[in-house]
Amino acid sequence: MQIAYAQSFKQSVKGRVTDAESQQPLSGVTIVFSPGNIRAVTDSTGTYHIAGLPTGRYSIQYSIAGYELQTLSDIVIVSGKELEQNVLLREGFKNLTAVTVQSGRNGRKPLNEFAAVSARSFSMEETKRYPAAFSDPARMIMNFPGVSAGFDGSNEILVRGNSPQGVLWKLEGIEIPTPNHFATLGSTGGPISMFSSNVIGKSDFYTGAFPADMGNATSAVFDINYRDGNKDKREYTAQVGFLGVELGAEGPLNKSKTASYLINYRYSTLALLKNFIGLEQAPKYQDLSFKFKWNTRKAGTFTLFGLGGYDSYINDPEKDSTKWNSYDKRNVYADGNSKTGVIGLSHQFFLHRNAYIKTVISASYYRYGQELDTLNPAAGYARVPSGTEHSADKAFRVSSFYNYKIDPRNTIRAGIIAQELRYDASNRYYDLEEQQWKQVLQGSGSTQFYQSYIQWKYRLTNRLTINTGLHNSYLALNKKQSLEPRLSASYTTGNDVFSLAAGMHSKPQHISTYMFQNSGENDKHTQPNKNLDMTRAVHLVAGYEHTFTRLNLTAKAELYYQHLYHVPVEQDGKNGFSTVNMLDMYDLIDKNALVSTGKGRNYGVDFSLEKPFARNYYIISALSVYQSKFTDFYGKEYDTRFARNYSLNIIWGKEWQLRNSNKTIGISGKVLSSGGIKNSVIDVAASMQSGKEEYVPGSYFSERGPGYFRMDWNAYYRKDKKRSTHTLTLEIQNITNRENFYRYYFDARTGEQKRMNQLGLFPNLSYKIQFH
Repeated sequence: MQIAYAQSFKQSVKGRVTDAESQQPLSGVTIVFSPGNIRAVTDSTGTYHIAGLPTGRYSIQYSIAGYELQTLSDIVIVSGKELEQNVLLREGFKNLTAVTVQSGRNGRKPLNEFAAVSARSFSMEETKRYPAAFSDPARMIMNFPGVSAGFDGSNEILVRGNSPQGVLWKLEGIEIPTPNHFATLGSTGGPISMFSSNVIGKSDFYTGAFPADMGNATSAVFDINYRDGNKDKREYTAQVGFLGVELGAEGPLNKSKTASYLINYRYSTLALLKNFIGLEQAPKYQDLSFKFKWNTRKAGTFTLFGLGGYDSYINDPEKDSTKWNSYDKRNVYADGNSKTGVIGLSHQFFLHRNAYIKTVISASYYRYGQELDTLNPAAGYARVPSGTEHSADKAFRVSSFYNYKIDPRNTIRAGIIAQELRYDASNRYYDLEEQQWKQVLQGSGSTQFYQSYIQWKYRLTNRLTINTGLHNSYLALNKKQSLEPRLSASYTTGNDVFSLAAGMHSKPQHISTYMFQNSGENDKHTQPNKNLDMTRAVHLVAGYEHTFTRLNLTAKAELYYQHLYHVPVEQDGKNGFSTVNMLDMYDLIDKNALVSTGKGRNYGVDFSLEKPFARNYYIISALSVYQSKFTDFYGKEYDTRFARNYSLNIIWGKEWQLRNSNKTIGISGKVLSSGGIKNSVIDVAASMQSGKEEYVPGSYFSERGPGYFRMDWNAYYRKDKKRSTHTLTLEIQNITNRENFYRYYFDARTGEQKRMNQLGLFPNLSYKIQFH
């Protein structure tokens, strides 16, 4: 049972209930809040509104004859902000006036009705709840089965042994550039997300065997949605902490209350944390998120959304050469900045009751620039130019699909995605060994990337559902095409869910990989990688889920196998290089031309046990056991860089409502453990001779570092007042300050192999107020 607060403060709850497949509003849905047995019924537009609910935690049940019963737990109502809870219900097609069927997966079921396996939804509340997530959806996702952290200083995620480069980011239904501050060229993660938990609505995350409408991904998909602004009254949020300052506002756009706005802005210098991060100077960043939504009777629903971010940093190393080493660039003065911008307009229009068209158009911009200077101790630490780079990417995208719920058994969806990609990049550096400037990126131009898909959801019975579809991708740059069938099935019986899925997937290389070439500055740039194929993957997944009703506990297991092929590998190289081990474009430095003859395979099993928030506590655990392999140009197989073999997460949380008061105290903890990071064996003698890091041939990622272990902690104090809610939160990553291994490296200055560790203790104290 959920326990509401024993106090007089009240708040309103509202929302809209729609059919999951057709998106049509459902009238006559009964909504019951527990505790209190407070009830409401949706009107002809599917909306409901309850005023004067005591603040606290509730479970909410939605029911109507002919539809599956849905129950949401861990719903928090506070005095400083109205709660909007929108719900999708799934229709049955037999005995429509009989008792409804209850689904045990409602709290985690993805919004995408075509996703049967390896997918789940997450909410704004979850991004705030997990310890050391720092309100970042990517860091929060690391707690899910099959997902592990890349490195403590970044939110790059490793999914089932795959490279983070296989991840796709989407916002409001359309692809976007990497939405992270200080992201390196070609990466999909970064130290800090541009997304704030204050704007994120219910969203989906996929770890494999994607439905047919998901393309351009081989490892995972983030499908982020913004929540709607409050269309009835104005509300505000202000937050200040070690990570910076945040301001948010939302409210109605017109008197008829058919339109709303949501705006959120953040600014930070990280000045209070620079000693923990180990930076010479504190980097700066700022970002802006917004969503404007209009509902019209005849023209449909329009949504204008956007995301913008700017970050800059200066690395000014200490002028003491005895403290330098050749790996972490302490002898390099760096001045860099990047800009990211996305703006989009979506339109959803109903052709008739059970069919609609949704179209999204967007434009995005990403620019990165950096100047590098090496300090010369012999000349009074004068700055000597050693590198310069810039990259500017623009994209224009259109996505449109037609969705038709033919009847309760059959739903079809067909869509197209077109992208115009424009690029301009230059990167050169001074090679100390060869005593010359090298040009690794040079060129500008444009290309197109087209995708199309069709999928069919067929409910053979109330228990058995089959999803089938076809996705097609075409890259105009080198005329590469990929036709990808997808098939999945799920069977529900009582508290058990059985699922199977198979599908082919593909992803083009990052544009910088096609343009890359190690060459002298005056050499002709021929772009030898331009004809690389898309990386292809076949995913097979079998899943089983059981809900222990009396214990309020759900156990789930997924067995998977992934076969990767057409993987770019270094031709005639001595490093055994494969793009399955890449983090960003800089992994290509010193590599020969690539050819698409490599392979890879990932296989394992994910287990999870989840007790949602009830009786004021929750427990979540996830265990993954897996293998990750790759095959190089010569056909030899090795462990990948990300083959940690296992990862274990255990998370718990507890909340106390102070008796007869408006105050709440909560704590949560997390334990993470995984196999050590893989390294290639450094040949110290060869490295001393060449002056740079050399590896023992055939030892690629064969050396495992010490095991990874980390404990995180979170505590908060929340107080409700009549028109506001105040929250003080302390998050600590790596509370024991354990020195987790990152990698071994060769220090050319000393001629020794040395160890580099990941971040130590990392705190974030913040204060937040929500008011209206």
